[in-house]
This record gives sequence, C-alpha cells and structure tokens, in this order.
Amino acid sequence: MRARYRLVLLALAWGNAQAVSVVEERAVTGFSSPESVVVVGEDVFVSNMGARPEPMAKDGDGFIAKLDRQGNLKALKWADRLDGPKGMIGVEGVLYVADIDRVLGYRMRDGKRVFDLDLSATGSRFLNAFARYDNRRLLLSATDIGKVFVIDLPGRRYSELAFDTPPKGPNGMKKLGSRLVVAEWGTDGQANGAVKTYRLEGMTARLDKEFKPEPAGYFDGVVDMGANRWLVSNWVRFEPAGLLQMVDTRTGRITTLAVKTPLAGPADIFLDDQGKLWVPVMLAGKVYRMHLGR
Repeated sequence: MRARYRLVLLALAWGNAQAVSVVEERAVTGFSSPESVVVVGEDVFVSNMGARPEPMAKDGDGFIAKLDRQGNLKALKWADRLDGPKGMIGVEGVLYVADIDRVLGYRMRDGKRVFDLDLSATGSRFLNAFARYDNRRLLLSATDIGKVFVIDLPGRRYSELAFDTPPKGPNGMKKLGSRLVVAEWGTDGQANGAVKTYRLEGMTARLDKEFKPEPAGYFDGVVDMGANRWLVSNWVRFEPAGLLQMVDTRTGRITTLAVKTPLAGPADIFLDDQGKLWVPVMLAGKVYRMHLGR
C-alpha cells in the first residue's frame, strides 16, 4: 500500500513536470567515491569504490557503508576489502554487489559473505548495475564490453542476455514486466549514450524505443517514477555539472529537473518506498537524500 501511495503522489507531481524540482533534505559526507545506494528495510547501503574513482582498479580499498533512513552513519565499513564495488541489489536477505569482475553477496543481518561468483572469463572489468529479472535471476550490466549477463542465484552461474540492438555501454537498468530500460554510459570515452527501452522475450531483448536527453552526457542510474516515466542521472561532464532528467517513454517528452545542489558525478540513484531520492555524488564523496518539490 505504501508503494502504491508513493506512485500516486509521484504521478500527480509529474502532471506539471516543468514545475518540479528536487529538494535536498540532507547531505551525508565522508564517503570515498560513492557509486550506488540501496535501501532495504530500515537500512541504507552505499557502495564506495575507494579513495580514487578508478572503476577497474583491483586495489582492495573499496567498501560498503551502512546508514539509517535519516542518513545517520551506522557503519562506515560494513563490508570492506572490496576492489571497485558499484551496483547493488537486495534479494531475500542478501545484498549483492558488482565488484569489477565478480558478484559478491553479503547477508544483511550480520554482514557475512555468502555468495561469490567469478565472471572474469567474460573479459569484463566493469560489471556495473543490477535489475531483478525474476525470483531467482538478476540482470547485470557489463559497461566496458556492452553486454548484460543473467545471474542465476541458486545455480551460482551466469549466461548472456541476447540483444537485437546491443546497448552502448549499458549502465543503470530497470525491469518492469516485459520491459527493460537501459541507461547508457556510451562508448570509447564519448558522451554518445542514450536511454533505450527493450521488450524482453525470454532471454532476448528487442529494441523498442530510443531517447537522447540533451545535453549529451554519460547516463548512469535509472529509477521508475510510475506512469511510463523514468528518472535518469546524467554526469554531462566530469565536474559539478550533473543533471537529473525525466524521460516519458509514452510521449517522448524529456524534462530536466531543477536541482539547486551541484551534482559532481551523480551515479546509481535510488528511489525508496517513502519517496526519498538517494543520489550518490561520486566526485564529491557525498550522498544526498532528496524529495520532489515545486
């Protein structure tokens, strides 16, 4: 009921999308290249790549922090000695995290590692973001090689999702029914990505629509705002120039939200069940808790 109420409120707010802004409620500091936020129950998990934002470096200085919903720190290094942890997802008491070329799982009640899947044979060193396919499988983007893998959790194995039109540097992803939304980082270090929607037919994804928000940039996180609307984060440049942009996949309308807070590398954003938007700002070492305003 809470989630349904949140979506109703968001849909009403988007009815006048150009008047909508994002209002900062709290800035949580002290992180080291925060990349992803996931809220599970009363806990907020933040993946940190380490002192320097080097997404493919196996340097052992990555960690996961745990906060409460108000943004108070509960444990800075709830899980540590990772390399470059990025996307995360919580499934049945386990927090899964993409770390360079492997997927690790930590039991949320005590932080014990209970899952380790090596994907180094794929050639990827930039495993990135998760989407839930069904009750036993996850989708995982590999930004550097332009692929998406299917992670079979009980079987502890993986396969590849087939695309008729492969995404350019797939980053953030969300699955809703038979639709997969992919935010592209781009290729060859260029801001040539887009936001694409695909229709899933089993383990095949067929391109449905493509959207190119302006200005061109590096698209990272994506969250479902309800009513065919998707909020994406756009780095634009590697400086405090990031944007949050709403894509209406039904009408094609793209709206840039008004954000007073400078965003230096807005990464894998998360919308919780209370309507709070969590924005990790990688280059500033901060995580913002925000809400929609006017």
